[in-house]
Formats: sequence, C-alpha cells, structure tokens
Amino acid sequence: GASPGAMTAMLEGLGVDAIGINCSLGPKQMRKIIPELLENASVPVIANPNAGLPRAENGKTVFDVGADEFAAVMKEFAELGVSIIGGCCGTTPEYIRKMIEVTKNLPFKRVSDKNKTVVSSYSHALYIENEPILIGERINPTGKPLIKQALRDGNFDYILSEALAQQEKGAHILDVNVGLPETDEVKMMATAVTELQVVVDLPLQIDTVNTAAMERAMRLYNGKPLVNSVSGSEESMTQIFPLVAKYGGVVVALTIDENGIPDTAEGRLAVAERIVRRAAKFGIKPKDIIVDPLALTVSSDTGSANITLESIRLIKEKLGVKTSLGISNISFGLPNREIINSAFYAIALQSGLDCAIINPFSEDIMKTYYSYRALRGMDENCVEYIGFASGKSERKAYVENSEDGAGESLQNAIVKGLKERAFTIASNLLKTSPPLDVIDTQIIPALDIVGRGYEEKTVFLPQLLMSAEAATSAFRAVKAVLPPTDSKNENKIILATVKGD
Repeated sequence: GASPGAMTAMLEGLGVDAIGINCSLGPKQMRKIIPELLENASVPVIANPNAGLPRAENGKTVFDVGADEFAAVMKEFAELGVSIIGGCCGTTPEYIRKMIEVTKNLPFKRVSDKNKTVVSSYSHALYIENEPILIGERINPTGKPLIKQALRDGNFDYILSEALAQQEKGAHILDVNVGLPETDEVKMMATAVTELQVVVDLPLQIDTVNTAAMERAMRLYNGKPLVNSVSGSEESMTQIFPLVAKYGGVVVALTIDENGIPDTAEGRLAVAERIVRRAAKFGIKPKDIIVDPLALTVSSDTGSANITLESIRLIKEKLGVKTSLGISNISFGLPNREIINSAFYAIALQSGLDCAIINPFSEDIMKTYYSYRALRGMDENCVEYIGFASGKSERKAYVENSEDGAGESLQNAIVKGLKERAFTIASNLLKTSPPLDVIDTQIIPALDIVGRGYEEKTVFLPQLLMSAEAATSAFRAVKAVLPPTDSKNENKIILATVKGD
C-alpha cells in the first residue's frame, strides 16, 4: 500500500545506495511509477520489470511483452534517467541483449539531490515545501488529565480516538508524547506508535526526551518520522544524531544549548548553525533538519514574540532549512489564549514558518490557516476556504470521547479499528437490542464498508486487519449474551487458509 514517494522517503532515510522496482509488473505498468521515483529519489533508480504480465496458455505460463517491445520501453526509462535497468520473470538472454543494444550509446544521466524535506507514513509521503504544515498537539499528557489517565490505564483506544479526531480536523502530522512519571515510557511509546500507525495514515512526530524510547519508536515506525528533538548541547547532539543517521528521519532542532535560550535572534541563529554543522558530521543533511527557534510566553517578556519571528526570518535566509514552532507557548498565562495564538500564527506564517504544532480543534487557528492559504494563492479558487467557511470541509469525526461510547455507532468503531471501544459499544447495544440486530445493522455493514475501501485502495491491509480485530471484539460481546445451547451440528465446514491468519 505504499506510494513511490513513501517508499523512497523511508528507504533513503535508511541509507540505501539505490532504489527501484523489481518484478510484479511489466514495463508498460511501470511507466506510471518510474516518473514519481525519478522526481523524488536522490539515489540511482532501478527498473527491473517482467516481460509483461503472465497468463496461462495450454498449461504453460507465457508473458505478453516480446523482446523488441521490452527493449523499447527500457530505452524510454533510460532516457528519463533510470540508472540501472534489467529484466525479471519472463525475460531471456534475448531480451537483455536487445535492451543493451538500444541503450548502450545513451548518455548517462547523473543523479541529483532533490533537496526535499520529507516525512512519511506507511502509505504516503508528506513534502514540507511551500504549503504550511499542521502538527496536531493533542496526544500529550501535559495539561490533559484524560490523556494522562488513558496512558496510566493503558487505554489506547482513547489515544487512537484523539489521533483520528485530529486527522478529521485537518492535521498533517501527529505529535506523539507519552511521557509520564512512574510509567515505562519506552514500552508506552512503542505501543503508541505501533497502534497509531495502523489506524491513521498520517506521519508521526516522535516527541520525547527519553533516547531509549525514541530509538525504540524509530525502530518500529513504518516510515520516515519527524523526531522531536535535538538541542545545541553537545550531549544532546551526541545522543540524537546517531539515531537519526541509523533509522532515518527529519529531526527538529531547538535553538537552546548549555547556556540556555539566547535572547536575540542572532544568538538563536548561531545555535542553529552549530547544530547544522554538527549534523553534517553524522551524514545528516540540512534538508533533514527543521529548526524550532522557540516561542516563549509574551506575558513575561513583551519582546519575545518579535525575537522568535526575527529568528525564523534569519534561519530561513542564512541556513535555508525548514522551521517549526509550538504556537500555544506564546500565550501562556494570558486570557483568551486562542486570540493571541491565531494572531501570532498569522505573523509567523508571513515570516516564513513552515510547520506549526497546534490544536486542530482551535477554530481561530484553523480560520487563520485556511484564510492564509487563500490569500497567498495556495488554494485555487478558494475552494478549501469556502468549504471550511461553510462547514463542508469538516468530515464527521467517527470517534467521540465518552467513556461508554454514547453517541457513537458500533459501525464507526469497527471501521476505525477501535477494539476496546467496539466491545464497550456492542455490550451497551446488547442491553436493548437483540444480538442478531447488532450483527445485521452494525457489524456486517461495517465490514462491508472496510471491504469496499480495501477494493478501492482507500483502506490498506493494516487498517483492514485492525477492523477485523474490532469486529472480533464486538462478536465477543455478542457471544457473551447468547443463551447456551446443547444442540449439536453434525455438519462440518472446512476453511483453507495460511498459517497465522
């Protein structure tokens, strides 16, 4: 289910020497994929197709592309910039000879570094370029008692609910912070990342000061994560950079060092410069660094906002790297914080801010986001702004935060793969509805929705499996209320499947 961009982002982050496609498809089918690989890959691209697609003919497997046609398409690939070409299933020495004959005199195209800052989930890549990026901040126990309790109870359905709700509200990346005293953060972070990346397809920002938790999460993450964070202290850089170099990722660099946070924009630029230089020694390029010049509360220092904004401008101008900020820090201690947050966000965007850690449920922030994009020509014909303003851009969130699932359908819980919630809602429904009604009106329609999504390639295998597990939880609740029976069914049904199904 991975896109070419997601595959490229993850594998380049792991340090591969070349990337490409082998087997599965014929050369004509690869025509759709090769251009996207070439557009995004900073390493040589490989094309190694089959001799077309196989079919059975008189009891034998034959392929539908002959040697001449195969060679012609491979020449196209070489002219586009593919560095390594070959043949897989169905090709013979004749195919390879003809391919060499038509390509041997072509000039070799050198591979260029695409210089794109990119993070990815298992299914798609997110390029941090000209469009403002929203990082959902809500999976963080700081100041959130319900998140704290959910983490202490191991109630990951609640965490998944928050993730799904932020995705519905328009977040592009989800921040994941599970640090709590008296909990095993390594285990907690590993579980959170594993569960989240199955249910949502947004890239994750791994947010922790615990390097063991960070490494475990990066090892388990199926994609190229955003890693929050490294500072300008030598101890931090020595601990974090080897992890980024080993597992791949884009690292958030805080402009703070052993001496604290500089009180001038020039001082924060100097810290950022030192981080970028030090990262280069670990093989980490500037495109894989996002600098956070730190927003400090304006209530205790009225000049702090201006320093942060000037820092953004300087860092973008001098270093050419992307920038990020935690927007809500600016308003700490003030009333009506959303007003200050949204105004600061607007000015920061105009100053060049790329990524903002925000609450996507903040109407003021989202108004600023959509109106800024419309005014800067990023929203053709203002379609998205109009949709937002009319309320049509907000898809109905599947998940509510009530403890007993009130107001939420079992169908939605199964579609979203929420196992514990599916069991709770099913148990409550069965107090007033017959078991067969619950099965026919909730469980089966939910599986139909997921099945159609899988066929249409809007739902991928991990989500399909999570929905199946949620349905199994619901069936457990149904089974618990069914009356015992002594009848014996003499008929046998045999199911053939694979080990581990």
